[in-house]
Amino acid sequence: MDKVYSIKHFGLFSTKLLTIKDDGFYYKNKRYDHDDIKMVNVAVGRGRSLVMGVKLNDGNVILVNAGALELNGTQSKTGFFSGNNAIFDELKDYFVTPAT
Repeated sequence: MDKVYSIKHFGLFSTKLLTIKDDGFYYKNKRYDHDDIKMVNVAVGRGRSLVMGVKLNDGNVILVNAGALELNGTQSKTGFFSGNNAIFDELKDYFVTPAT
């Protein structure tokens, strides 16, 4: 099953961020794989949600806010002190772990 990650805006509507499939991930209607990832940074938000930036070889940057992230239309609860959630961890692990 495809994993569709979305960002929730103002708690009212969501926009699709990226889709992960068996053959790679799709961002802005373009297919990428792990070889296209140049760098991954996660910023600790001092009591706020964690933020991740994924820089791709073609210059695109994927910005992910843990507090606004949804997976297949479901939003995960973000820890008040940690600023983290299970959906964010799963996506971070996908980008950080090399493909096998």
